[in-house]
Amino acid sequence: MLLLLFVSCEVRYPKNIIQPDKMEALLYDYHLVQVMSTDIAGNEYKRKLYAEYVFDKHGVTKEEFDSSMVWYTRNPKHLYEIYSSLEEKLIAEVGDESNGKGKSANPALVDSVAMEGDLVNLWRGPRLNLLSATPLMNRISYSFKADSTYHLGDSIVMSMNVLFIAAENDIKQLAHAAMVIEYSDSTFGSAGRSVNNSGRHIVAVPRNYEKDIKAVRGYVYYNDSDSLARAKMLIDDFAVMRIHPEVNDGE
Repeated sequence: MLLLLFVSCEVRYPKNIIQPDKMEALLYDYHLVQVMSTDIAGNEYKRKLYAEYVFDKHGVTKEEFDSSMVWYTRNPKHLYEIYSSLEEKLIAEVGDESNGKGKSANPALVDSVAMEGDLVNLWRGPRLNLLSATPLMNRISYSFKADSTYHLGDSIVMSMNVLFIAAENDIKQLAHAAMVIEYSDSTFGSAGRSVNNSGRHIVAVPRNYEKDIKAVRGYVYYNDSDSLARAKMLIDDFAVMRIHPEVNDGE
């Protein structure tokens, strides 16, 4: 009877999805490959090759991965358990590499970056961030001072992939992303948005062809209704891009 009770209480996963242990190992490689592939600007073909490498390594297809993620997303408790196990690995693998000495990258203060073509990522912190409502772990912030590589009419775009993870279905999760640009005449331009669903999110301040940029500041602030701080917000492929205007773009 005890054996029957144990078996009846055991979690049952559909046979047609990737099982938890294998899914955890796959997601570990998948997110690390996504972080590495963000350095390949404009080369979508190589990014797809990286993803296919991960699927081949773990013996699954993209379709199997996608359908499994649909099931885990509809059963957030099990997805939460997987990401709870991954949390320490992800932070150690990405955070230590980005910070060198293990110091927090939030906020990241960068004065300038070398110009590389018409588009450059100003963000030099970790591309992968795991936020919770715990103080000091609930935000990403940045501040950049303009230098001679900035051009009149530059646009600044903050972008990120978001995955909300909650142990219970009734947890309310919300983030706010905002960016402020200070111009040379001490005026400001700003943009912001609320983030309450998983997916790709972008915040952009319109181009200004009349004023030079003096500084760029911004943040992503996360909050939830989980009193135990179990809910998470996974931010992948975080970037703050500076984009030069095309020739005659301002005419």
